[in-house]
Amino acid sequence: MRRQILAAMVVLLALDGGCASGLNRPVSEVTAKTDRDGVQRVRVVAHSFYFEPNRIVVKAGTPVELTIKNAALFVPHNFTCPHDGEGNVIEKNLGMLRGQQVARFTPVKAGEYPFYCDVDKHANKGMKGTLVVVK
Repeated sequence: MRRQILAAMVVLLALDGGCASGLNRPVSEVTAKTDRDGVQRVRVVAHSFYFEPNRIVVKAGTPVELTIKNAALFVPHNFTCPHDGEGNVIEKNLGMLRGQQVARFTPVKAGEYPFYCDVDKHANKGMKGTLVVVK
């Protein structure tokens, strides 16, 4: 019985981790819209091993709320992004088991800022994207 459970766990891990690399993945861009309360909201999903969307466009000077969800069951991820050119960094640990975090910030400087997962070199597997801050 223990062997069957162990075998099932190995299969689940293999399926969950899969070979869904973010390398050479097409750009999936979202431009945030400001809602009634003046906040730009975007949902980001961390897969194994890519973000959806992998390009997020927001306006400088307007509050942003990113809801970041780990879609991988047994693969831990995080979301790291220097978001404003002023040294401020978002670091959200998503853990395993479909963890979720919310990041709130107000970008102040236009530019392009990388975001990535720095767990176990996932960024090297293509788990990265770009936060574009426009005026």
